[in-house]
This record gives sequence, structure tokens and C-alpha cells, in this order.
Amino acid sequence: MRTHRSLRPLTALVLAGTLGTTTGCNGSDLAQEWQLDRLRVLAVKATPAEPQPGDVVTFDSLIYVPPSDTLEGVSWFGCIPEGDIGFGCEVDTSILAEFEDIDPTTATPEELAELFAAAQEAGLLGFQPGLDPVWAVPPDALDGLTDAQAQEGVYGIINITALPEGAEEDDIELAFKRVPVSLADTPNHNPELVEVTASGPGFVSGTGTADDPLVLAAGKDVELLPVLSDDSVEEYTFLTSTGATETRTEEPYFAWYTEGGDLAQNISLPPYNYITLTAPKQSGWSGLVAVVVRDRRGGMDWHTLQVTVQ
Repeated sequence: MRTHRSLRPLTALVLAGTLGTTTGCNGSDLAQEWQLDRLRVLAVKATPAEPQPGDVVTFDSLIYVPPSDTLEGVSWFGCIPEGDIGFGCEVDTSILAEFEDIDPTTATPEELAELFAAAQEAGLLGFQPGLDPVWAVPPDALDGLTDAQAQEGVYGIINITALPEGAEEDDIELAFKRVPVSLADTPNHNPELVEVTASGPGFVSGTGTADDPLVLAAGKDVELLPVLSDDSVEEYTFLTSTGATETRTEEPYFAWYTEGGDLAQNISLPPYNYITLTAPKQSGWSGLVAVVVRDRRGGMDWHTLQVTVQ
């Protein structure tokens, strides 16, 4: 029995997904948290951000792939763990035998559809490229809970495994995403990061798009300010440990990453949402800067900037 080449990355990622995951880690260590120097799952966004039982959830991800690497595939697993398990899902690995026995070049569309339906039943939500991740929240996700407990809800755990081409086991990037499932009166929504503005002595021109990259002066400081939409910061009801209901306001924060240059810190908090980036000293350098906003309730968004140095 052999695994067909075109299904090898999926089979490998199913195996990796059975190992459980951590918050985006592999065998390499970063010199600094903000340095982009290896394959990394930087952020995962669920839509809706706080679904109800029976809802269908789609996912977007921000995955950094170094220029020297090629991403072979990304697998997605999901479940609502039973008991006190806080991370990972139990995956039915018997599905591997079905993948090994099928040749996608000769299989009928019906056979492939049946295979992927079985994979999803086993916990596989998607495999990219080719099958974008979708999670149908179990209709019974909140069964057995009191009304107050259903307002607080439970967490679904989404496991993400990224495999670079030709990777060894230590090169696989593992991450997880917690998705609240509830009947909350004020369910969470993802914030919207509209843009990032630049100013200061290091700023020359540009908006950071591929067609209009952000141009910086070599070795100079530039202030980068993320801008959220007006309705991004939400008020919500919170049930305290004593059973009292409070109205709270979200407190988003921003995590920054860059391929080059230097950051004094990689986290910015309201009311000082900006960070200072010292541009690389090498004229002609080009690379990526990314910022991820999290609302502390599971919602997130991001923005990337293409940067060049003159």
C-alpha cells in the first residue's frame, strides 16, 4: 500500500494534527518575538467570531512563509473537547487508510466527495490548497447547560498545521484557535483594522500596498499607527463569578511583526496604539511588516505592509 504523491501532504498533516498543538510553535527559536524569520501562523480569524450551535463558521489565516520556503499545505481540525481537555482534538486516524487507498487522478467526484465527508466527520475541517476550512458547530454543543452557562458558552478548539515543502518533523508549524460558542446576548464580532498610517523622520512615501509600498529612509525611525473602524470596540455583558451581570468595553491590543529593521516593543495598547520601527540600514531592502489586532474575546483582524528602504 502506498500514499499517492498528491495526497502526501494531507496524510502528513493528519498525522501531525493528532499530536495536539500549542500557540504557534515548531522546532526553531526566534531571536525576538517580532522577527519574521521562519514559517509562522500569526493569526486565525473565525467568522462569526462567537457562533451559536448549528452555525457554520469559516476561517481566514495570516501565515508567514519565508521567501526561501514553499508552503505545501495547511490542515484544519476542529472539535469541542470533552471534559477538561483545553487543547487539541481527538482525531480518528483510521481515515488515513482511506486516503492511502484512493488515487485522486482516477477517483470519481463522488468518491472524492465521500472521502472528504468522512474526513470532516473525523474532525478534519479543511485542507489548503483545495478545501477551505469550514466548521459546522454541533447543534448539541450547549446541551445540558443552564441558561446562565449557555450565555457563557463553551470553547471549540481549532488545530492548524502548516507544512513547508520537503519539511522534517521539526519544521512543521502547529497552532490552535479557541472559538467561543454561546447564546450570549452580546456575541463578539471581529474588529476591523482599516489601515496603518506612517509618520516621522523615517517616512518617505507610500501606503504599504504591493502597488504603492511604504518607502522608508535607511536607519531612520517611523511611527506606525493602526486605525480601527468606528464600531470595532464593542460593549458586552459579562457574567461575574458571583452571578452578577456587568457591562464591559473591549480593550484591543496590537501585535507587530517585521522581516527587517528593529522594534523597541512588539505590543501596543490603547491609547498609545502606535509603535516605532527603525528601518533597516541597508538601502534597497524590501520586506513585510504585519500587525494583528485582538479584542481579548477571540476576535481579531490584521493588516500587512509592503516596505522598501531607499
